[in-house]
Amino acid sequence: MQNLFAFFYRYAFVFLFLILEFVSIRLIIRRNESQREIFLNSSTIFSGKLLEKVNNVKNYFGLRKVNHDLAAENASLKAQVYNLTGTVNTRIDSVNDTIGQQRFLLIPAQIVNNSIEFRNNMMTINKGALDGIKKYSTVIESNGIVGFVKNVGQRYSSVISILNSNARVSVMIKRNHNIGNMVWDGHSPILVSIEAIPKHADIKVGDTIVTTEFSHFPRGHVVGEIISATIEPGGNFYEIEARLFNDIARTDKVYVVSDLHRSELDSLELLNSIK
Repeated sequence: MQNLFAFFYRYAFVFLFLILEFVSIRLIIRRNESQREIFLNSSTIFSGKLLEKVNNVKNYFGLRKVNHDLAAENASLKAQVYNLTGTVNTRIDSVNDTIGQQRFLLIPAQIVNNSIEFRNNMMTINKGALDGIKKYSTVIESNGIVGFVKNVGQRYSSVISILNSNARVSVMIKRNHNIGNMVWDGHSPILVSIEAIPKHADIKVGDTIVTTEFSHFPRGHVVGEIISATIEPGGNFYEIEARLFNDIARTDKVYVVSDLHRSELDSLELLNSIK
């Protein structure tokens, strides 16, 4: 209490000045019509601007919720497409999944950390075990593939980027279904190599590259396009360079794909490897 009195005593002249200023302004406004009009107009403009700012803030936080809801709804719709057809952006006759059988779950996420400057790049996403994320799930975005989940925490997960020398993705030529492997050579973040496509395959510059289901991505998800295809003298396979459709450096919103058939497939592959 003593400190409070000391505070008021110390700033008594300041408070007195403010009180007198307020009284003076009030008298001017009450006794002068033009001044009152100016004050009312000014206060209206000020309050309007203030309310506009407050409303913008409210809309911003409301928009975040709307975006979150839209991402969840979009993930659900994409999963329905994958589960109903087993393919995206491919012909209807390439369907490899039973109608109505659910194979894929998509969980929307956001990248919170990302590197592209190393040979073995990693990412961090803002979803973890509490959100249903599982180790080895694949990660995609609307116009490309992103990577594989490596480690899963409660609320965050680390992802092996496709810009990683250890990443290997099974892909195919959309036009004729020739299958190969996509790898990154550690140089350009928008260019990859396609390996193991035999020289008798019909390959053209401009061909679209899509995923197969062999790497647990949904079959037919777009990857990129071929920009060069050559065969070395005496070689049996193409040397193919492709440009990614997505820019990993700018990737923000992603979907984590959980393959519900993975355990069964892995078990069968393990049995097949036992001689």
